[in-house]
Amino acid sequence: MSNYAWHDGFVPRDFPHGPFDVADSWRHSFGRTNGLDLHLKRFIHTAGPLPLGFVDEMLALLEQGELFPRIAATSNLLLLDIRPAPPARTETRLTYVSAPDPREHPLVKGPDFGALRAYRSLHQADNTDDTVITAPDGSMLETTTGALVMWGNDTLYVPDGIGLPSVTLHQVTAQAGSKGIKVAPRHITPELATEHPLWFLNSLHGISPVSEIHTSTGVINPPPHPNYAQWRDWWWDGFL
Repeated sequence: MSNYAWHDGFVPRDFPHGPFDVADSWRHSFGRTNGLDLHLKRFIHTAGPLPLGFVDEMLALLEQGELFPRIAATSNLLLLDIRPAPPARTETRLTYVSAPDPREHPLVKGPDFGALRAYRSLHQADNTDDTVITAPDGSMLETTTGALVMWGNDTLYVPDGIGLPSVTLHQVTAQAGSKGIKVAPRHITPELATEHPLWFLNSLHGISPVSEIHTSTGVINPPPHPNYAQWRDWWWDGFL
């Protein structure tokens, strides 16, 4: 991993970061990205305008490799961490737990990273990839690293609650709308997932079908979506 701080240009840094005021990250595949403008817009919404030359110099550092870069604002500094990207998951296994919501800033990516790590460490079951964050009524809002959507008949359901403005969720719902598919909010529960396809979404793994939900009483296996491969390929074809 390479770490930089912005001082009228990126300079290598050898100091650790503190808690983030705001952060953003995305898969950067050999110089190609999917929705980078949306990630930058989300970051700027909280952090404010980026300095002149920031994006161009960042992109020059990200030309090679399968990467997972992160930009962040903390203590009046702008940081860039260039990390290797893991292989994209072909499926996602979730832990479901009805526990207090760890998020204090659910609409901003970054400041809750420490709390989310602690939440996973406390609750995540072995051999699962992520942990669900639940509303007081037990419905699923999102996971600690991604968004959730569920399919029902000809409708794409999004959680009816507060969640991070996910770039990948925005892309998927916009694509559904362009195809004439109804998008509607719904209380998404593990019980519904026994009968309806459930997808995990984020900009590192794209669209990943949820294959298992580990609960205190057993494992739920949501059914596959018949058109998943088309949606998966559509998202990966968005890298430009």
